[in-house]
Amino acid sequence: MRLVHVNVTQLRVAATCPRLHWFDTRATAERQDGRKVVSRIWRKGGEAPGCGALFHTAVERFNAAAASSDEVLAALEGARDAADLQQALMRWFNASCINLDAFAARPVPLRLGFISAVQVYMEELARLAVHARAAGLPAAELRGQLFGDSRKRVDVTFHVGEDVHVHVTGAIDYVYFDPRLGKHRIVDYKLTPATSPNSDLFQVFTYALMHHHQHGTKPDVAVFYLHPTRSVREARWEEVEAKRGKIHELIASMVAWSDHALGAGGLLPPGDRTYCDGCKHERSGACVAELGHKDRGSWDRRWTALEATRGEAPEERARAAASAPAAGEPLADEPPADEPMVEDDPELEEALAVVKPAGERPRPAPASGRGKKAPAEAPLGGARSTPAEAPPSRGPKAPPGGARATPTALDAGAGPPEARTADVAGMLLGFDDGGSPVCMDPAVLRTHVSVVGAAGSGKTWMAKIIAEEALRAGVPVLAIDPQGDLVQMMEARPRADVPPALLRAWEELQERMEPRILTPGSSHGQRLCLDPLRLPSASELSHIANPALRAEEEEGLLVAVAANLVSLCACGGEEESQRTFLYQVLQRLPRAAPVRLRDIVAAVTAPEDLGFDEVDSLIRKSERERLARRLNTFVQGPSARLFSGGTRLDFTELLRPSRPGRVPLNIVYLNALSNDDEKHFFLAALATELYRWMITTVDATSGGVNLLFYIDEARDWIPAGGSKPPAKQPLIRLFTQGRKYGVGCLLCTQSPRSVDYNVFGNTSTKLIGRLEAAQDVERVIDWFTIEGGAPPWVAARKGAPKGSFVARWPDMPAALAGRAFKGRTLFTRHAGAWSPDRVERAVTEAGLRGPGG
Repeated sequence: MRLVHVNVTQLRVAATCPRLHWFDTRATAERQDGRKVVSRIWRKGGEAPGCGALFHTAVERFNAAAASSDEVLAALEGARDAADLQQALMRWFNASCINLDAFAARPVPLRLGFISAVQVYMEELARLAVHARAAGLPAAELRGQLFGDSRKRVDVTFHVGEDVHVHVTGAIDYVYFDPRLGKHRIVDYKLTPATSPNSDLFQVFTYALMHHHQHGTKPDVAVFYLHPTRSVREARWEEVEAKRGKIHELIASMVAWSDHALGAGGLLPPGDRTYCDGCKHERSGACVAELGHKDRGSWDRRWTALEATRGEAPEERARAAASAPAAGEPLADEPPADEPMVEDDPELEEALAVVKPAGERPRPAPASGRGKKAPAEAPLGGARSTPAEAPPSRGPKAPPGGARATPTALDAGAGPPEARTADVAGMLLGFDDGGSPVCMDPAVLRTHVSVVGAAGSGKTWMAKIIAEEALRAGVPVLAIDPQGDLVQMMEARPRADVPPALLRAWEELQERMEPRILTPGSSHGQRLCLDPLRLPSASELSHIANPALRAEEEEGLLVAVAANLVSLCACGGEEESQRTFLYQVLQRLPRAAPVRLRDIVAAVTAPEDLGFDEVDSLIRKSERERLARRLNTFVQGPSARLFSGGTRLDFTELLRPSRPGRVPLNIVYLNALSNDDEKHFFLAALATELYRWMITTVDATSGGVNLLFYIDEARDWIPAGGSKPPAKQPLIRLFTQGRKYGVGCLLCTQSPRSVDYNVFGNTSTKLIGRLEAAQDVERVIDWFTIEGGAPPWVAARKGAPKGSFVARWPDMPAALAGRAFKGRTLFTRHAGAWSPDRVERAVTEAGLRGPGG
């Protein structure tokens, strides 16, 4: 009998890309010391550099310590809500699990990725715990269910051939008893984009099968993507059990691929292109050179045939089962449990330096209360805490009262010469290598601007510069902040951190900018409300001379409002029928007075009152009743916060300064909303209302720039392909129609392939930062290719320095064409995302509460 030993990390790598397993096997053999080489796969695409090792190590420490922590027990007993519990867990995590001095010395991108991932993890944990407590589960029992299950180690032997047994050992990320479902769950955490969820979920199927074999748990499974974007993929135990044949085939194939790597026959491994961008074997060319085209290669499918044979002959099944070692049974040549591995990830040792060892006694977590500043030694803050509150990456500790990131640590534009500014005219974007200013005419904003760059390239920095320069030029800004990166613009960069040559421009911005932090559905800032709905009236559209065009505009606005409401209700069923019915309702409702949501609920409930004769021909009665019930929850239920309290969304008021000479900066902070559905709905409603305001209020013949509409991380709202989140069509309409009314749009995205082509097709100004994927370079080449081939500067964008950009805009001076430059120093704060509580403190301290607060 042949016995092969693998661990779950190797299994995860092989499931991701068989060729990574092949290269690891060969590298292990070359070492000749028995230490396994295992590639790390959570650094894909540079989204979270080194953060995976740190996160997994820290959360392992947290879960182990929390099982016996009195502070965690007290937090579970006393939490008022999920946000309150999240803050308490974060404080204890900071004090108990992290070496703050070591953490402060880590690179800024790693800290930002780590903080973001931990916040999402704690938020999900808090929601689960609050749900269980509300259902009456005692805090001590809940703590045991969440943290007390120590059966994370898996140790199972699989019989995958006539004479081959594969002994798999390791530890899964998290196993717990979910009180909401009344059963066990296994969760695997990912700090990469959800580009291959089926493959990732299949990995967890294997862990679940092993855990059930050892402990009889029949667990459901989930893959939890924490960074850069939160998402979850789940499956029930029944699905796991149905895939057990595929799992055996993966393990059998690993044996065959390893044999091939060692020259002992076996099978040539196929390639998976998903992780090629971040793979060193792809970069070096070794993958194709040694193994051929990625489509070549195969899997060991003999297990399926063997299982079929066993099914026909029960006595053969019994003999095979008897010959296989039992799970957990010691084997003669079994390696020790702490089998050493060589990690192909230089961050791992430094991660161990950041996370406190398990034997170290936790410090008491610092107390925190609403309205109090977080202590400087708590860099991970409370709920959705902020990178701004992290210690500087180098140098002394932050001063009391909160850390302030140093310009050299976080400035994407730090370093370029900032000298010749006396004769600057227009919007100052930055400086080239010789210190010459790069300026853009504010009129260009009308034709829309896109800023493209990989994670950490400085694209948000550059977009903020454009927003600042628009304000200096007298153009109001409406910025959509989904995560808390833009709200910091309400605070000025300290004067001492501004280069002398830019002080006058800094002063101009402070004199002109009038910041307002708008928080839909919450009172962390100036609260916004969507009720009553603004439906277009005949008088508002009377300036459109063409009757057909006037009717089209009215129809388009009503259709958009109806679609937004249907998406918010999420009733399922025939959504097209629901949209048609709601459109008919909106068309018939009197518009002399403002239309409130309760008016729509009444009309949906009793459509005959509006003159509907055969409403069943438009929508089934059951769906209409369900639609009415869902709409009513936004009038009377717990979801009514979007339609109650605060001030009504009114662009005429938002763009009116409080006194002459000031220019409004309206930042719409979405992070206080409870889920992505609410964020998508609100943005769709805002974009629809902005379009209505635009066509009914703005003079299209003025020729100026009336507003800069700035949206960060556009791929989440206007994705490429067939995906249609609620805000996609209303936003595309702004890009296609906005320039006619002087409404310029500014967007940021990591990849030019990730945003709908209709947007980029209507964006005349493009700023290109560092690119990482070859496909992104090709897309940029498509944009800029002219007769004679692609511009020579495009190739240099791959791997370009942080903060470096090349721009193209209408009527740009020839001398600037293809010239790289670095963004100037920002005049407002820029140090990471702010949590809702941090926003509330800043708004209160600055006196920006406003009438909606």
